[in-house]
Amino acid sequence: MKKSIPISIIVLLLIACGESPKKSAQEQKENTDNTTQKKEESGKPLPSGDYSSLLIDYQCDITATELANVFNIPEADVSVTEYQRPGRCGFNIKGFGKNSLGDNTIIAWFLENPGKAQVKKEIQSYLKDQANNESVLGMGIELSETGDSYIVKIPHSGRIVIMNENYDSWLFFNYSQKGIYKSRTEEQHAALTKKTIVLANYLLKKHKR
Repeated sequence: MKKSIPISIIVLLLIACGESPKKSAQEQKENTDNTTQKKEESGKPLPSGDYSSLLIDYQCDITATELANVFNIPEADVSVTEYQRPGRCGFNIKGFGKNSLGDNTIIAWFLENPGKAQVKKEIQSYLKDQANNESVLGMGIELSETGDSYIVKIPHSGRIVIMNENYDSWLFFNYSQKGIYKSRTEEQHAALTKKTIVLANYLLKKHKR
């Protein structure tokens, strides 16, 4: 003769079976909400210092002596270029190759104004490529030492760019591709890339308010 199962046990089993999917659904909803929140937060600009004097109204405020100290090269190897204009820095530096005319390397930096939307788009594009290991020709992006801006490196064309999503402009550094300075070695070009990144971080720290 089969034993009957008490009704109380059946009720408990039904309640347990009914609650389990509900808890699972609730957990899934919470996980989805957390994921969405993280995505939204990651899309927000970094909290930023005030860089108005660097990324809005930049005026060259660095001397040859100061640049030599930043680059850690002799002061005698740095001189101001003959052609100057407001908002642009330009220096001749020895020891990193000469062009076909026999002139030393020129490094210059100045503002470009692509608009805030384009700045953000470029940052996200570089971050995505780097995360997916899709960067080519040594290009890459890194967080600045101030923690609120990005530094983009484009070594094959001799460029470094300071980008901050809170500003319409970026600060563009140009030390030219290696081919223009035919006597520049790979080692010199790599060293110049690193020194220009140091310069970018230096200017961010100097101008942060």
